[in-house]
Amino acid sequence: MKQLSKLWILCFFIFESCVIFQATKVPSNNLKSALNAKSKHSPTIVFLGDSITHGRVSYDYVDAIAKNPNLKDYQVINEGINSRLTVQILEQLDNLKEINPDFVFLLIGTNDLKATLSPEEYNRYASIWKLKDPVTEESFVQNLTKIIQTIKKDTKAKLIVFSLPVLGEDPNSIPFQRSKRFAELTKEVTRKETVIYKPFHETLSKGLETSNLKIRKPYIQSTWGMYWTILRYYSTTSSWDDLGDSNGYYYLTDAIHLNERGGKVLEGMALEEILPKKESP
Repeated sequence: MKQLSKLWILCFFIFESCVIFQATKVPSNNLKSALNAKSKHSPTIVFLGDSITHGRVSYDYVDAIAKNPNLKDYQVINEGINSRLTVQILEQLDNLKEINPDFVFLLIGTNDLKATLSPEEYNRYASIWKLKDPVTEESFVQNLTKIIQTIKKDTKAKLIVFSLPVLGEDPNSIPFQRSKRFAELTKEVTRKETVIYKPFHETLSKGLETSNLKIRKPYIQSTWGMYWTILRYYSTTSSWDDLGDSNGYYYLTDAIHLNERGGKVLEGMALEEILPKKESP
């Protein structure tokens, strides 16, 4: 019995390691790989962001866009990595300058927001990224402004900035209200810097108002809950929508990441900016 228990634990850790590998796998079409390949493909689209853009623990809207038949002649680059804050996006701007894309889509802020919720949340990011400075609304605004100004100055790209998604789906909860605040800050920066703003947070909020969910679940920090959802995705036939539904969310899977229902909203907003509008008859 003891040997069986040890074997089960070993199998669990091997399985968990495989899942973590899948969830953290770096996109093969990231900026570095494009530079190494010395790709001169045009038009080129770069998506900058965190796990929502990475698409390994969330609906992969970048991959869906890349597979759009109307974009078969485009190069699509996914520069999204789990747990990124605005400060990590700043570190990618030299590579972005070298690529000099035609479009840049920026979706960032969820992790900056989460790092302001509690010392425990901040310490997690500090451990991952060796942060030395506190994360605040002010640091978010400063970093976002610098990102936008640098892209405008150093590339020819049409820059489109999304507001971050909702955090949890209870509009009365503190995390949701904080996500609303960070969306407002994003909008203020884009207006000041005169770049295109896409109201992703606002659209999800409005959609939640008209959905049939009876219970609005708030965000509660639960690393295990997030890992369990990821584990189920990679070890079963469940879709992101299935997992979101089973966890009680409409647009999300685990109070943070997007299911397909939420991701399709983001995908549609991006395509509006990439594909030329059809002329009315």
